[in-house]
Amino acid sequence: LMEKLAERDVWGLSIKGEVAFDWSKVIGRSRDVAGKLNKGVEYLLKKNKIEYIVGSAKITAPRKGDGPQATPCQIAIHDCKVTEERTDAPAEPAAKPRETITATNVLVATGSVARDLPFARFDNDRIWGAREAMFNKDQPKSLIVIGAGAIGMEFGYFYMNYGTKVTVVELLDRVLPVEDHDVSKELEKIYKKSGMDFRLGFTATSVEKTKSGVKVTIAPFKDGKADDAKKETLEADRVLLAIGVKGRFDGLFDPSLGLETVKDHIKTDYQPGKTTSEAIDYKTNLNGIYAVGDVIGPPWLAHVAMEEAITCVERLAWRKDPKAHHEPIPIDYSVIPGCTYCNPQVASVGFTEQALIAKGLKKGTDYEVGKYPFQSHGKAIASLHQKGFVKIIRGLPRGEILGAHIIGDQATELIAEMTLARRLEATSEELIVTMHAHPTMHEAVHEAALGSEGRMIHM
Repeated sequence: LMEKLAERDVWGLSIKGEVAFDWSKVIGRSRDVAGKLNKGVEYLLKKNKIEYIVGSAKITAPRKGDGPQATPCQIAIHDCKVTEERTDAPAEPAAKPRETITATNVLVATGSVARDLPFARFDNDRIWGAREAMFNKDQPKSLIVIGAGAIGMEFGYFYMNYGTKVTVVELLDRVLPVEDHDVSKELEKIYKKSGMDFRLGFTATSVEKTKSGVKVTIAPFKDGKADDAKKETLEADRVLLAIGVKGRFDGLFDPSLGLETVKDHIKTDYQPGKTTSEAIDYKTNLNGIYAVGDVIGPPWLAHVAMEEAITCVERLAWRKDPKAHHEPIPIDYSVIPGCTYCNPQVASVGFTEQALIAKGLKKGTDYEVGKYPFQSHGKAIASLHQKGFVKIIRGLPRGEILGAHIIGDQATELIAEMTLARRLEATSEELIVTMHAHPTMHEAVHEAALGSEGRMIHM
């Protein structure tokens, strides 16, 4: 909205006086929306007669045995003080449990918590995690963001648009490192023009709190270590750590149970690289205990967590009574849309071009690329959304969709078509012969598909 107001002259609009905002209302609306969504979930639980208990849980015993004679899992419930504004201490359970409940199966879906640094611990003041960035009551004049992944770029964009001076520090040589290189370069170019500063290929080596803010020392990162001879110091009101997450399960399991973990996440039978032909139960090494979502590791996406939970529960129901329930189709982890909610939006599915090259594939022999810029697109021109492009990678010789990468307006909506195409093993030709309404942003997908076959019309 702030960007649209800045474009008011183009639309023939005039506003008397200065465009201003109330920071407390900006943050307040965000929290109000989150609150409404939470209440919506509570309503659905009640509607479906699902009991929910407010408190902190500790699993004290797994299920012993199977079948009717099995001893169920034991879960102690503690009263709990929750401080949702803080990344470092979101919950403080009481020492003694108020009750113990039992269950044949337990599904852990406790999510993740932001990682901090040994020399920079979250303090709910000047050293932020994502929660402080969402809840803070005073807008900083300057902000250093450490990490240029999705979280770092989303918050960096948000604060920049409200007038905060933003500097992004990233260990690797580009923003959004998991995205296609073309997308990373485009977003960096756009944000540099908007005033965002970048220190790419740098690592933070220290964070010092000052009287009014923070000092962050950074150094070039080469050969796996910091080059301290070329270090420099940045200063800002606040620093946001956006360097990744870890599973949130501290205190959830009695230490004597011997829960197996891997890289700060709960270990299950899910392993990266499994395909649709391989069924996954999401079981841990403890009998009757299952886990899904961020708590078991990447890709740390809400829509993945939801699908994993549905699949896990449906498999439990199917195993209990195969006649009453069907066996669910396993998740295909090669067809997961990834979305970054900055502006322009970023979305992708499948392989990046760099991943294909790393596999030994060659352009022109093993794959082709179609890349259509929104600056040539009618709907984008009319709506002032000319930044970005659609990039489609098709395999040779069949024409299957190997990957799709979009940066631009509505990218997080447009990616659904490409996700479905990849799931159904559609070809670029099938995308081309599918009629796309005019004028729509979806026509850009059609043009990129044409481009992958050297048949682009509107450019």
